[in-house]
Amino acid sequence: MQSWLVEDSKRSRAIDVSSVASLVDAIGSTDPETLARSIFDAVLPLFELQQCTVFAHEAERNPRLLSGASRNGPWVAFRAGALHAREFAGQDSLRGVIERRPATGPVGCIVVCRQRTDELPGGTLRSECMELLGLVDRLSVLVRVSESVWLVAHLFRSAEQGLFDDAEIDGLCGMARLIGRCMARHYACDVDGVAAQRGNVSDGVLDIGSRLTVREREVLVRILDGVTINRIAEDLKLRPTTIATYRMRAYEKLGVTSRQELFAAMLRQRSGARDNGAAPRWAA
Repeated sequence: MQSWLVEDSKRSRAIDVSSVASLVDAIGSTDPETLARSIFDAVLPLFELQQCTVFAHEAERNPRLLSGASRNGPWVAFRAGALHAREFAGQDSLRGVIERRPATGPVGCIVVCRQRTDELPGGTLRSECMELLGLVDRLSVLVRVSESVWLVAHLFRSAEQGLFDDAEIDGLCGMARLIGRCMARHYACDVDGVAAQRGNVSDGVLDIGSRLTVREREVLVRILDGVTINRIAEDLKLRPTTIATYRMRAYEKLGVTSRQELFAAMLRQRSGARDNGAAPRWAA
């Protein structure tokens, strides 16, 4: 996989005003196709495209599909996106960029990544999300919107359209900041209220769980989201008994015995931070 950190001073491109207007109009839309469709249309002057999907990668969870568009209809993109979200943790190389410590760049940074289908490991992501749809190449625009959240727009090429060339990649880098900022504004609108709820949960777990392992945090954020043990096991590709063990260990470290007590501990911690004059991270 190749990647490029986009800098304002080095990457720029003239963009048709109608494309800019379409991207701006998509911000806050409740139609799940609109954002991806506006990105799809904005890049068409640069290169042919088959499909576009937009995801939010929030803390230790699987990614959340925000929008999808395809030449074959939006439901093709939605189905592939749902499979991608379920299989992401173990198969997508972008995980290395998103979860890198220290992070790839500061909040607000833009990264462009390129990965061909034949570079992906074998598995559901490659077979059902790429090969069965005839997709051979992928360019991704990533924007870091907070300490633990990245947004990603995936742009796919079909076998008929061929691989991306250097000029096309350079062209996308030139408009990546516009795409990234529009995605960030759309996410900030939080039209379904999910982002705020997940952000509060993620920051709350970080507040009270500095001694937790990564796996223990993954389990706790999902428990606080209301996800069942069996579904967590499916997401993390582990046995339900293993998930129960991680839950027990995390509860012991935090001195709680139930989901309700976990919520209460999180609220007490954050209330104490406000009383001491420190703004909780979610409000910063």
